[in-house]
Amino acid sequence: MFNIKNGLCDLEKTLDGEGYAYSNLTCRKKGIDFIPKSITRYIHLKYINLSHNNINDLVHLYFLPNIIFLDVSYNMLKEIVELKKEYLKNCIYINLSHNLISHMNNIFLKNLLEFNISYNTINNINIYISNTIRILNLSNNNIKNINFKNKLNNLLDLDISFNPIENLDFHTLMPNLVVLRINDNSTISMDKLNNLNNFKCLQSLFMQNYLYFKDISYKDVKEILLQNSKDIHLLKFNGNRLNKKTDHIEQADIYLFVHITKMEIIIHK
Repeated sequence: MFNIKNGLCDLEKTLDGEGYAYSNLTCRKKGIDFIPKSITRYIHLKYINLSHNNINDLVHLYFLPNIIFLDVSYNMLKEIVELKKEYLKNCIYINLSHNLISHMNNIFLKNLLEFNISYNTINNINIYISNTIRILNLSNNNIKNINFKNKLNNLLDLDISFNPIENLDFHTLMPNLVVLRINDNSTISMDKLNNLNNFKCLQSLFMQNYLYFKDISYKDVKEILLQNSKDIHLLKFNGNRLNKKTDHIEQADIYLFVHITKMEIIIHK
């Protein structure tokens, strides 16, 4: 059996300056079935990658106070227990994609910025979720309605592709959304597209393989989009620019770079 200690690396000076400790735990594809309680001794860990294993419980990770990056994708998780505000106090990035998660509970993490829970079997997201989140990936689940219990004022990028989403009436939950991804959708009817007008900050829309756009020209698609987004400054569709207001486009691109790319650099450094 693989000893999790063998995945420890990157000795760094501790925050209190009193010594050195491991900051990184990488145990990809090691056939790990569970996370041992002994991991709680490594309180200085910042980066944990346990992807591609057989883990079904994360309970021993919750009280590690310095975790910034947590990847437990491609495992056997079936449920997300309530993540209380005292859990994972400094974690800004969590990847739980490609698991067996069918049920989510409330998520109150204080500093979470990016959350990836794609490729699971979730059908209900009527929960509280950290309002600090900027990037949320819910793609490839069974979600029909976006019905969080709280407003996500900081959410900039939402991916709900490959879900049976039925409407676009969730603008009040994320008033500052900049990027919306709803690729491969066949359940939102054309008459619901006028709800795009309510996303006042929306600048980039992805609807690749949208059922009702498949048999019409790009020119017609563009016209439909412009008709349904008259009240907003929608600039890009599937990565292509919709207008020639270059100054405004450049400002939008700078906005996205500062608020999203900067965070990704921190996460993946």
